Amino acid sequence: MKQKKDLDLLIRFFTGLIYVTSIIFSIEKGERTFRIVMMMLSFFCLFEFLLILKTNTTLIKVTSLFFLLPILIDFFVKKEKGFIPYIICFIPYSIIFLVIQLFSDKYSHKEKIVQASHLIFGLAYIIMPFYLASYIYTMILHGKQLILGIFILIWTNDSLSYLIGKKWGKRKIATSISPKKSMEGVIGGLFFCIMLGFLLYKIWGKKYWFILSFTVPIFSTIGDLVESTIKRSYSVKNSGIWFPGHGGFLDRLDSFIFVIPIIATVVASIVYIF
Repeated sequence: MKQKKDLDLLIRFFTGLIYVTSIIFSIEKGERTFRIVMMMLSFFCLFEFLLILKTNTTLIKVTSLFFLLPILIDFFVKKEKGFIPYIICFIPYSIIFLVIQLFSDKYSHKEKIVQASHLIFGLAYIIMPFYLASYIYTMILHGKQLILGIFILIWTNDSLSYLIGKKWGKRKIATSISPKKSMEGVIGGLFFCIMLGFLLYKIWGKKYWFILSFTVPIFSTIGDLVESTIKRSYSVKNSGIWFPGHGGFLDRLDSFIFVIPIIATVVASIVYIF
């Protein structure tokens, strides 16, 4: 039993390391690489999300076509086009999705509305944060540092809250949603994020890291619970099997998906006020 636990922890570590290395590489490589990686991750997360919600297979195929096409264009066409290919493909994709729903004979009108709501919710919940991350990286002063720091804070919170909760966690905070998440783990993750925030302030000299060191772990935890609620509602344990020990892409990025809109709102407020 102990050997199995050690093996699971080792697998979790190496799959997590591959994921972290890929993200850091994309951030350091530049705007275009980061944008492509963000769009690819958004595609995989939306794909898993639609599968969890038992969305019509035809609609998922349409989703795949119109999300992969702009990514391929962005990757192979060297001339910088920014988000233009994604916007061009997004409009017909939305129209075709709704047309398929409208003329489908397999579902009742109520079921058609439910299927369409899956897409609308998925676009707001999943796709928008990845667009916002690319926008922050490109358009905001020190955006590259901001995105990197946010990822580091999220990883720190996820890892330390998991390890501390696994070792000392006794007081459960949401048994019906996430039985393993404990108050001790949440407080431990928050504590180490605050320490990390002070370190990031020393490195980059920006006082907002003190605020983010509180904000990121709190909303990261909420994001994890939101995704767990969605999975529980459809009796799904993991969103996928891409990361042994972690689950799927949505499992790995649920915190990021919830944190980024909050950070974008804070950044926009600062820009507007000052």
